[in-house]
Amino acid sequence: MFQRVFDEITKWLPWTPTMHVVMLGTEYNTAEDDARNAFLDDFRSRLQLTYRKGFSTPLTLLGGKEISSDAGWGCMLRVIQMILAQSFVDFTLGREWRFQETRDLEEGSAWLSIVSCFLDTPKAPFSLHCLVDAGQKLFGKEPSTWFGPTSSAKAVGSLFDAVAKREQSPDVPTFVHRLGCAVFEDGAIIKSTVLEKFESGCEAVILLVCRRLGLDSFNMAYRDGIEACFSFQQFLGLASGNSGSSAHYFVATHGDCLCFLDPHQTYPALETLENVQGGGLQASRPHALRWTHLNPSVCLGFLVRSPDDFAALCSRLCEGCCGEVFEVFEKPLVYSDHTEEVDGDMVLFG
Repeated sequence: MFQRVFDEITKWLPWTPTMHVVMLGTEYNTAEDDARNAFLDDFRSRLQLTYRKGFSTPLTLLGGKEISSDAGWGCMLRVIQMILAQSFVDFTLGREWRFQETRDLEEGSAWLSIVSCFLDTPKAPFSLHCLVDAGQKLFGKEPSTWFGPTSSAKAVGSLFDAVAKREQSPDVPTFVHRLGCAVFEDGAIIKSTVLEKFESGCEAVILLVCRRLGLDSFNMAYRDGIEACFSFQQFLGLASGNSGSSAHYFVATHGDCLCFLDPHQTYPALETLENVQGGGLQASRPHALRWTHLNPSVCLGFLVRSPDDFAALCSRLCEGCCGEVFEVFEKPLVYSDHTEEVDGDMVLFG
């Protein structure tokens, strides 16, 4: 309990980067003012998705009770939305893109098209409503039930499967149909699963790789392997949380800390693109969490743009310290009937 309180208090203390930062494949020496400002511009350009309240279409529990907010329980779902948003930005706008209000808030902009995927309405393809619905179908999770990184990733994977079966519609931007998603639950990446996505016509594939790296706390033996991923051009960030139960979207490393966007702010429901300005979609500043306080349940996101790009990523993930975290296999493994499934989603997030 003390650690949870400490993590929450330190999250709100003023913090400024002062040393080497690695953020989603880009490095900054924030000891220099220009580099620090460039990092902050990069950080603030990431799409921040947070708790919302006042849904026009409420979520319904089995007993008939309706809830119109995800505050207090939906933070991991918001984090997995942020990883998806980053994949969409990288795919459509490029890693060098930075938010510019006059350009990106203009009607019909590519950025607004990305935002439309996460509006708080059942029509948006990756809305909280759709993720909760997927959780109900896959795991029997009711609205207001906490999700972990693995269950959130599997919900995303099911939504991509549903989109692939649908014809083009105004509610699903065309770029979504050009993407595939592969979810790996135990850290083992199956090459054939990803290559099949390319063979079916996907122009790029999102990989969501889930692991549990410790029992009650993060095993620091895995730090180097996870930290190395932040320098990869394919990396989309880390969905995890603190040593308590709060989920965060980690996008950078800085000394003994990770830098993250925090979904634990509550804004009015964002149901149309008319209310985007001032809707809390840009973080004002980064927060920092020490590696020793990282939750052991994690999901790492990657975006690969071709079979060759995927092969290059696999090679890096099998090398050195990364090889302690990841495994890569050509085809799915076949287990005996007596093999017990390991639940990597044991830590709850709210």
